[in-house]
Amino acid sequence: MLRASSLGLAFTHGISRCYLLHHPRRLHKQLGHETQPIPSRVPYLHSTKASEMSTDMPEAAMSLPESPSNTDRMGSGCSTTATLSPAPANPRNPASQPKTPDTSPTVKGRSSARSSKTAKGPWKPSAPHYLSSQCAFRDHRARKPLYEKLVTGDVDEAWLTYQDLLKSRPAYLKQAIPHKYLHCFAALLVKSTNAPPSKSRTQTVFLRLLSVLNTIYYTGGQVRLWQWNALIECAGRGWRKTRADDFQAAMNVYRDMVTNCAPGSSLASDAFLPSQDKTRVASTPVTPDIVTYTTLITIAGRTLSPSVLTHAESLLASSGIPPNRTTYLAYLRYYARKGRLGGVRTVLYRLMEKGWPLELDGANALIWAYGRNGQLDVAGSIYWILRHNLQLADASHASRDIQSVIRELHASEGITIPAGLKPNAVTYYALIQVYAYQGELRRCLKVFSEMITSPVLLTGALEDMDKVVTGPTLPNPILPIFRAIFLGFARHATPPNPVASADATEEIHQEPVRRAWTLDQLHTLFGDFTELPQGARPNDRTVYWLLVAFSIASGYDRAILRSVWERLEGRYGSQWDGRVRELRDKIYSEEFDRAYFERLRATRERRSWDP
Repeated sequence: MLRASSLGLAFTHGISRCYLLHHPRRLHKQLGHETQPIPSRVPYLHSTKASEMSTDMPEAAMSLPESPSNTDRMGSGCSTTATLSPAPANPRNPASQPKTPDTSPTVKGRSSARSSKTAKGPWKPSAPHYLSSQCAFRDHRARKPLYEKLVTGDVDEAWLTYQDLLKSRPAYLKQAIPHKYLHCFAALLVKSTNAPPSKSRTQTVFLRLLSVLNTIYYTGGQVRLWQWNALIECAGRGWRKTRADDFQAAMNVYRDMVTNCAPGSSLASDAFLPSQDKTRVASTPVTPDIVTYTTLITIAGRTLSPSVLTHAESLLASSGIPPNRTTYLAYLRYYARKGRLGGVRTVLYRLMEKGWPLELDGANALIWAYGRNGQLDVAGSIYWILRHNLQLADASHASRDIQSVIRELHASEGITIPAGLKPNAVTYYALIQVYAYQGELRRCLKVFSEMITSPVLLTGALEDMDKVVTGPTLPNPILPIFRAIFLGFARHATPPNPVASADATEEIHQEPVRRAWTLDQLHTLFGDFTELPQGARPNDRTVYWLLVAFSIASGYDRAILRSVWERLEGRYGSQWDGRVRELRDKIYSEEFDRAYFERLRATRERRSWDP
């Protein structure tokens, strides 16, 4: 049996019934919208009772959307109610003749839905729900490409899109951005922190991630554990030297996490926080895990403050969670920076006692720890074993019995390098930095050459980085290696003619290792530095140490310095920080400021490992 009407079609087959409206897609609830599906108010079209037809539907439900052309004439507002005029009577169908409204009670005992008055006053028709749903669907379809930019786009472009979506939220949207896209955008921000950190980059990521997590929190979403851990890490890193205040910022985020407060609410008092609607907050408390406590211990270790590290250790001990391998590596780096090789050996013994493999990040940490504290033979032996695992035919390595090196390293320091470990970018950079700082130019350049000719391709964005990153991935280390070598020249360069200075007599009696750090060698490296691929961009500190190295190696020859600056400006531009601009002004000033250059020379011995 099939009947048609202006409301739609009703098919009856046995006891099943299905309604087909003109625009059934408009009835679907869209993701992130507050409009609800329309309750079924359509009468049973196969009914033959006039009272059931008239009383089962209010007048508002009889309204249908106009055609697109008529809707455009009426206006684009989604709250407009478009009602149809009654259809003309069909003389051949008596059932279609117009009937007078029946104000008597309907069948089944229900009163008429079109009563002129009720107990609460006159009846007023409300706007049909499908009009709001139609606009919500249209807007969701228009905004979906913007949502996708939060997942796959560039980080800076995605951030601008995120801000635009928050500002342009229509009134009928429950939230500006669906939660699944907010979580994906948070993951994109966290992924960007795996790149080498800089003074402003990580702080920017922290502020952006804080905004995204607050949006999730106040719109009824759940801030997840990995997002809290990432926010704690960003709060305590990004600056070249970690301070106690950075650890305190990380602790504030940790307190927000365990108390289920809004992310960042402990960073400032309530008087400085914007007012937020907390009626939709649905986030549940999150229990910290070993990643949380290891992150806090890592941040505390970078401060080099024993009291701060003890505080982070107490949090881990009170949680009852045992430390993992990454936790012990954080202690290893702390003892290495403090110059305590005994602590490094103790951590190494604990790792082997637990049965955890050393792996490549542990081997790189040992190279840096022993080399930093002057044990260059141990650092070099670890590197030689890794190079042997790479199966390179090197004459200098073939002259040494690799098995004897392995036995000697195990007997003296208890270090066993697994057979499958091979050097990566961090390995080369750590050893080059060690050799450059200790004045071993020939070893430094040899390792540099082996890195360039390595069969394992070390590729990535040509960006500079501000400190050693021990993760498994690292951008091309060419630029930070140049900075480490320039710093070595600033520390160990030998002027062509000894300049009259307080330490000139002392340098005459220095060991011959400094005689390799000459101006000619520096010119050769500078030529390679200016011929890097076009996308390379050194940071300000690399340029500063380059100029300091030429200042000392040339004996403050400003003609050479001006030539170097012109080549540098022609290749990389002239937009540098205040320290570089000050040095440039001293180079081009009419009067020679000898005292300024002497200060550069006198303080070179006190340069730290974090250039």
